[in-house]
Amino acid sequence: MTHMTLPRPGEACLMHGMAERIGADVERAALQGEISDGERADMVARCAQCTCHDACILWMLEHQGPQEAPPAYCLNTQELLYLRAVQRDLRAE
Repeated sequence: MTHMTLPRPGEACLMHGMAERIGADVERAALQGEISDGERADMVARCAQCTCHDACILWMLEHQGPQEAPPAYCLNTQELLYLRAVQRDLRAE
């Protein structure tokens, strides 16, 4: 059994806020099997390990609406861009 640390308050919100800016829906992806619950948990854990929470909050405040990519320091960039691509392809069908 793996031990998972629960995120501190606000960390999952930061991940979801970044996902929203990028045009990815992490919860929908998990519910529809586009990612596993473990992959979703890993994304939350990566956000929790990030040392740029203040910068992340400021970036999101300064970048309202759709964005092409997260800031360079985002630890979930690859996953968020993947989800956006998968979800765009599904909407196009």
